[in-house]
Amino acid sequence: MAGSAGMAGVSLAQLLGAESRPRRIVLRSSWQTVNIGDIAHTPGVLALLEKYLPEVEVRLWPSSVGNGVAEMLLARFPKLQVIQAPDALKTAFEECDFLLHGSGPSLVAAQDITTWRDTTGKPYGVYGITFNAPDAATAKPELVKKFQQSIPIMSGARFVFFRDSVSLAEAQKRGCTCAVMGFGPDGAFATDLRD
Repeated sequence: MAGSAGMAGVSLAQLLGAESRPRRIVLRSSWQTVNIGDIAHTPGVLALLEKYLPEVEVRLWPSSVGNGVAEMLLARFPKLQVIQAPDALKTAFEECDFLLHGSGPSLVAAQDITTWRDTTGKPYGVYGITFNAPDAATAKPELVKKFQQSIPIMSGARFVFFRDSVSLAEAQKRGCTCAVMGFGPDGAFATDLRD
């Protein structure tokens, strides 16, 4: 997969520096559990991390892992830590080295990235999102504002991979200055689960 190779090409050593302890990533993902695509984002990105960065400890910061999704994820990824309490999130902010925003229809957790950045000063990246401008004439003002706020957040990322070329072009047109931007298919395509 082109995106998998792209994500692997941004080496962990480059992102996090050399250190003797295992590196730790917070994966901000699991937006909802209402359809198979939404569910598949997370195990797909986890499978990519497992394949290309096997030495990394991953902690999942989910929006929703109900409807049996948490159990499914833990059965497939038994080392995964799912952050479900405020204390666990605080600990993850202290102990983890990098935040990865997972695949989704937009920069879903833009505010959470801002909180991570402002609280920790640690790096972050974005993998496999769509990025399209809402119609300013018909969209809710908060959606337009969120879109506008996404540009500086993405510009500050170590990398941003978009799940379609139109999104990449839109980010470039809107002035995103992230040094590493490219195509990266939705994490759902890397899912290796059945049923």
